[in-house]
Amino acid sequence: MTPTDSPLSPLGEMYPYSRHSEVLAARNATLRLRAPDGKVYSFTDLTCANGAVNFGHMNPAIDPFSSLTSDLVAGFYPSNAATYATWLSNKLKLSSHSVLYQVGASSAVSSAIAIAQRFRPGKILIIQGSFHGLAIDTPTAGSLDGRFLSIPAGSDFSNWDQVSCLLYEPIQAANGYVPLPLAWLRSLSQSAQTAGVTVIADEIQCGFYRFGFLSTARQESLNPDIYLFGNSMTNGIFPTCVVIYPRACEDAIPAANDHADQTFQTASLGLQAAEAVAAYIDSTDIAAKVAVIHGLLAQTAERLATNPALFQFHLAGPTLSLGVRDGRAPEIIRKCEERGVLIFAGGAGQRIRIAPPITIPDEQLSAALEIIEQAAGSL
Repeated sequence: MTPTDSPLSPLGEMYPYSRHSEVLAARNATLRLRAPDGKVYSFTDLTCANGAVNFGHMNPAIDPFSSLTSDLVAGFYPSNAATYATWLSNKLKLSSHSVLYQVGASSAVSSAIAIAQRFRPGKILIIQGSFHGLAIDTPTAGSLDGRFLSIPAGSDFSNWDQVSCLLYEPIQAANGYVPLPLAWLRSLSQSAQTAGVTVIADEIQCGFYRFGFLSTARQESLNPDIYLFGNSMTNGIFPTCVVIYPRACEDAIPAANDHADQTFQTASLGLQAAEAVAAYIDSTDIAAKVAVIHGLLAQTAERLATNPALFQFHLAGPTLSLGVRDGRAPEIIRKCEERGVLIFAGGAGQRIRIAPPITIPDEQLSAALEIIEQAAGSL
């Protein structure tokens, strides 16, 4: 069975969607849910499980645990930790960098900030609209304390004296799949690095082909000092994340016996899943799959653009996002849910995000996009 052979019916009957539904099965772009009333319905998932499952639910080509030989061994890395780190470094052409494993996005962000702080104590500069985790010790879109400085995208900034690091998402995910202006971001990053400030690209949500490339920052030659990846690195199977940092920073990484999180860095499950995804990437024409989805989304965007209720379209690889005037994005989302299509909001609920897995069958995506167009047209 290939990833596009789904045994589940792609679109269900009209159904008042409920967050209290239970997942019974998931395959590729299809979810089977049991509603609170006990009835079972099928949905096309155009959220990729919030961007974590880029390569389809239960992809039979990504089967990481059949040869698993260990689970979690505190203080010791499994042998594939080194082989996967080499694969990722080579894929990104970052031979002068090392890989630090973490479990959980917030831990990865915290580790990157900690590395930067060891070289240069100070504040963390972030971009308004960014999201970098929910933990108390990491910045979030709506909660800043005195350690963080926040500037609008596109604004001037040159006062680096008290700044330790610049932390950004190349394409802001939770903000509604909004790309940062590339020329501005390059200039800001170069200014930071000239001043001795560490630049961190947070691609935990946008990496691994969510927007068409393994790394948007790498593809666009943004040249950060540190890269962060996670979520879709294991296709959502395990919350393993990585901090890819210059080998010159080795002295800033605490020794294993001094770091309590070492236990969580050595989960064999996550590394096994990451290697399975790596093998899938190496054996699959990802670019061709992305191109097909991109084309279908571009056609949909062109038709939707004639609707005056919709604005500020962003098409990035296999994703489409758009703003909805007068706070009516939830209305479109609800109408789609009622007809068996799951999309999701962003940007404080003012934008719609459409993110199909790159393995979705063309006919299933076309049918789902038609429903989205009909829902938007009913405004």
